Amino acid sequence: MYYQITGELKRLKKDQIPQNDFFAALLTPQEWEEQKEALGYPKQAGQEYTKIHSCKAEVYSKYIFGAILCPDKDHLLKYAYELVYYINEKSIVIIDDGTLASRILCRIVQKYQHQEITPELFLYGFLQWFIKDDIQLLETFEKKLFSLEETALSGKIHNLMPDLLLCRRELTRLNCYYQQLEDMARELEENEKGYFDEKRLNYIHLLGDRAGRLFDSARQLTEYCQTLREVYQAEIDHRQNRHMQFLTVITSIFFPLTLITGWYGMNFTNIPEIHSPWGYLIIILVSLSIIAGEVIYFKKKKIL
Repeated sequence: MYYQITGELKRLKKDQIPQNDFFAALLTPQEWEEQKEALGYPKQAGQEYTKIHSCKAEVYSKYIFGAILCPDKDHLLKYAYELVYYINEKSIVIIDDGTLASRILCRIVQKYQHQEITPELFLYGFLQWFIKDDIQLLETFEKKLFSLEETALSGKIHNLMPDLLLCRRELTRLNCYYQQLEDMARELEENEKGYFDEKRLNYIHLLGDRAGRLFDSARQLTEYCQTLREVYQAEIDHRQNRHMQFLTVITSIFFPLTLITGWYGMNFTNIPEIHSPWGYLIIILVSLSIIAGEVIYFKKKKIL
C-alpha cells in the first residue's frame, strides 16, 4: 500500500510512486526486505527491530528508525501492538505484519481526504491514533479510584488491595508508554536530518504535548493510588489498634480476678472466708462488683 502525502492524500500503485515528492508505504517485513534498497534505505536497515521493547525514535546517518509498542487498552498488562517505521528524505515506510497499521491508514485517508496533506500532518495523524481515546481511558481509572476511595472510607476494605494494586500496575504501564511517546516526539521534533519542513513541525510538537499531558495525568493517578494505599494501611492499623485496645481492656478487667484467684488459692488454713458458709458467695459478689466497676469506668473513659 502506497500513499501520496504531499498535496492530495491518495492511494498509489507501485509504479505511480513519485520520484521527488514525499510518499508513504505500508509493507510487511518480507516486502520491506525486498524493497528497502529500492526505496532509498541502506541494506543494513531493518536490523534494529529484532525485538521491540519500547516506543522510540533513533536517528541514523541515512534514515530515522522508529518503533511503537502500544499496549492493548483492554488488556494493559497482557498484550501490546508492535510496529516500526522508517523515514528518509522522500518516504515514510511503516512495517507491520498485522492489520493495525492498515486500519489506521484507512481512517487517515477518510479524515484528511478533503484537505491538503503534508508528511508532518500524515505522521501526526498516524502516531496520534495510538493515544486518541486515552483521555477517556484515564477518566475511567479516575472514576474507579474514586469508588475505591469511598469504599476505603466506609471501612469496607476486604477486597480493596487487589483492585488497587491492579490499577497501580496498569497506570505504571501507561506512565512508561506516554513518557516513551513524548520522548519519541521530541526526538522527531529535533529534525536533525532535515526531513521535515520547519514551519510544520508544530504537528510533531503537538503530538509531544499531548503525550506529555497524558503522562502527567497518569502520574497523578499513580500517586493517587499510593495515597489510597496509605489510607488502606491506616484503616488496617486503626482496626489493629482497636483490637489490641479491646484485648487490653479485657485483660485489665480480669486481672483483679486473677489476683483474687491466686490469693484465695494459697494453702493457708487461717484464711477466714474458707470456713465461712457465705465465703464462696461473697467472693462471687466481690468479683462481679469489680467487673461492673471496671466496665463503668472504661465506658466513661470511652475506652470500651
